[in-house]
Amino acid sequence: MGVAGQVKDIKGSAISGQQVLMGGTLGGVPVNKLTLTGLAPQYGAGYFEFTLLERTKASQGTLWIQLLDQAGLPMSARIPFDTFDDCAKNLIIINFRQARQ
Repeated sequence: MGVAGQVKDIKGSAISGQQVLMGGTLGGVPVNKLTLTGLAPQYGAGYFEFTLLERTKASQGTLWIQLLDQAGLPMSARIPFDTFDDCAKNLIIINFRQARQ
């Protein structure tokens, strides 16, 4: 089970090297993971991926994802998301697009 997505600039071009933070809890276990866009080329340009578990587990709003700048400061709000105890829904896709300069 995992989370993947892409970050695009205001023109719609994929961004590589953008920090993506995932946090919260899953089944009462703390989650704190950091990655960069561009490290999951199997999905395409500018994609990121986090692995959560080797099995599915349902959760409702206990996990969140956020973009950080190069200094580690927030560039987006924390976006909560759900996971599912269903093999057909074991990869959550969250895409970001720059809204303003």
